[in-house]
Formats: sequence, structure tokens, C-alpha cells
Amino acid sequence: MRLIITFFLLPIFAFSQDLNLTYDQANNVEFFSKIKNYTKLKSYTTKYGNVIKVGDTLVLGKAKKNKEKYIFDDKYSYVVKDKRRGNNHDDYEFLPHHFSGDKVVVQSIFSTHSTSDEYKLWNSRKSQPLYISLYVKNPKKGSGSGSFLSTIANSSFRTIIDIDKALEYEEIINSNRPITRSEAIIKLKEQKDLFDLGLISEKEYLELKEKLSPIILKNK
Repeated sequence: MRLIITFFLLPIFAFSQDLNLTYDQANNVEFFSKIKNYTKLKSYTTKYGNVIKVGDTLVLGKAKKNKEKYIFDDKYSYVVKDKRRGNNHDDYEFLPHHFSGDKVVVQSIFSTHSTSDEYKLWNSRKSQPLYISLYVKNPKKGSGSGSFLSTIANSSFRTIIDIDKALEYEEIINSNRPITRSEAIIKLKEQKDLFDLGLISEKEYLELKEKLSPIILKNK
């Protein structure tokens, strides 16, 4: 009997340990309703197409209150000190802004069902969409840094409590972030100057112009 029970539980255990989750799955009720809180993930594909795996290196951006008006804060909104989990963030110690530019290594990835008011009409917590959190570590600080003073004075672990929000607000630098209209205009002007100076070919300039024009014209 014990052998039979083990046989049936093995696929569930393997599924929970080797799950490669995507943003669409995290927001698909037919999928996320089967996922338990704090399920560890092998990888996560974000809303912006970034594939994040354990061992990857991420870079902290700037602490930001408003992604549209670029109002900066003295603390991050989605990056906290130490290893934390759960929906109650009242006792979280949010990371100060001067850690901007730090490189951190992903130690663990896990999912949590949201308790946002936006989803309060759902039947249960398990029937609410997932948000994905990361445990990360700064290898130059704290334990393992090689510095005794750093080891006793610093906690090198951080928790990114919602990686999609952290990318949206640019608190984590997003290598897959779509280029904005203003950025496209600046880039095209720079390339035009280089073409006029004879530093790039007409073919190179026209290829870039063709690529950037839809972005510039779409948001006009």
C-alpha cells in the first residue's frame, strides 16, 4: 500500500519542484488554481518575456513611487531585506534607495496567491492569480562575501516580493523592456548624425529607421 501511495504522489512532487511557470499561466484560473502557495519554481517567464532561473544575476534599479512621472522614493516598493514571504507586508523592512545598481543572484523562486481587493470576488485564495517572488543574494555582502566585517554587519539576502511589479516600476532593470517613443527618436537622431559623419553606412541607417519608425509613429 505504501508503495502505491508513493507512486501516485511522485508526479505531484516532481511537478511542484520542476515547474517552469509563465505569466499567462499565473493568471489563468484553470492553471493557477492547482498551484499551492509557496510552490518553488524552476523558472519563471515574466509579463515582459524575461526568463528568470535560479543562479541568474539581476540588477537593482531605482526606488520609484510612480513609473510614469518618475517620482523617486527613499525606499523600494518591491524589494525588502532578508527572506520574507506571505501577503502581510506590514512588518517588512523595505530596502533603502542607495542599493541601486547592486547585482544580486537568484537563490529561489516561488509563487503566492494574491489577496488583492481586485480579486476579492473569487471563491478562495487558491482561486486567485499568482504573483512571483524571488529570494536573491548580493554575493559581495554578508555570508560568503569573503569579508568578516561584511558577514557580521550585513544581511545579504533580499526578497523581491513581486517580480512583475518590480520590472514594471523598473526597480529591477529589465533587459527586455520595450523601447519608448522618446528613446526611439533619440536613437534614430544619433544614428542619423553618425550616417552624416560617414561613420555608418546608408544601409545600416535605413535598417534602423525601418525598425524604429513604427514605434515613433504608433505613439505619435
